[in-house]
Formats: sequence, C-alpha cells, structure tokens
Amino acid sequence: MSSFLSISQQLVLMIKLSYQRLNHFYQYISLKHQLIGLSTVMLSIITLKCDAQIKGNGCDFGGRIAIQYLGKATYYGNVSDVVEVYSTSSAVPINKGNGRSYDCGAINDYDEFQVWNSSIKPYGGFITVPASHDIRRNPSSRQHECVVASSRYATPDGEGTIVGYTYRDPNKCTSTRPDNLPLDDHFSFLVVITGVISLPVIRKKLI
Repeated sequence: MSSFLSISQQLVLMIKLSYQRLNHFYQYISLKHQLIGLSTVMLSIITLKCDAQIKGNGCDFGGRIAIQYLGKATYYGNVSDVVEVYSTSSAVPINKGNGRSYDCGAINDYDEFQVWNSSIKPYGGFITVPASHDIRRNPSSRQHECVVASSRYATPDGEGTIVGYTYRDPNKCTSTRPDNLPLDDHFSFLVVITGVISLPVIRKKLI
C-alpha cells in the first residue's frame, strides 16, 4: 500500500511540475505577444505620423506657398530669364504665429511665444507655445526664382522664391485649426505613458 501511495504521490508531483512548466511557458508566450503588440502600436503611431507629413519644395509668394510644380517657363517672355512655375490653386497658407498656435493644414513658421490660458487655476496664467519652423529658405543669386499661375504658360498671378516646406496633411488632422498641436509635441509623452502602463504587467509576468 505504501509503495502504491508513493507512486501516486510521484505522479501527482509530476503532473504539478508539468502544469507549472506549461504555465510558465504560457506566461512567456503571453509576455512576448504583449511586447510585440506594444511595439506594433508604437510603430503604427510613428508610421501614421510620418505618413501625415507632406514635404517638398514650393514657391513662397508672400503669406502662402504654392506646392504644385507645373514646369519651367520664360519670365514674361524673356528667353534669358527662366523661372519655375507653380499652380496658384495649390497655395498653402503660412501661419506666422501672431497669437495662434500650431495650425494643422498650414505651413507653420514662428518663434516661441506665450499665450494667456484662463483655464489654469486659480486665476489663469501664461503657457508657452513652442517654436515651429517648417520652412527652409536657401540663399539664391537668381533675380527671379518662381512664379504662380493657373497654368504653365498663363500670365503669372505673383512671384516669389523657392523654399522647402513641411506641413501636416489636412486630411489627417485630428481636430480643427488653428489650436491643435502636431503629434511630435506629444510623442515623448505618449512613449512615457505607454511605458508606465506596461511596466507593472511586464514585472508581474517576469516574477
């Protein structure tokens, strides 16, 4: 009888050990899936952020930048003066600040400034709006660089200089203009929050 009980106890012990090993393996797989899922979410955020950015060169003709390139043409018929032509209808406004924060759908170009926020307790206070310089200006010796027109050979509606630009795709903006901030301003905050939330889960799985 004692021998039979000993064998039974051994079987029970083996079953418990097998269950514990399977449970640890399941926890490892679960942790791995969670880490993969977290990485996928963060990568998706980065990808969406990159996809929402529009970059290129355009014609800055005062307060707006035309971004659709139509080709080259002579400057008012002067064959020795060739300029780049951009579509007038493709012009994107430039937000130069003046009390307005980041304008989603505009090309933002302003220094850091402060605005009054009445929601700050108890009596309101100033908040700092970070600088946003999304225009790259390159010095040029050309007298005439670009014009804007309805078509390549149409009479120009204006003229300006060639600049590089970056701005958010207005079709992917998350709120109406002009007070929403780009994801870049909150990205580090999102990473920290995600890490804080996931840390207790990861520690629990590893213990």
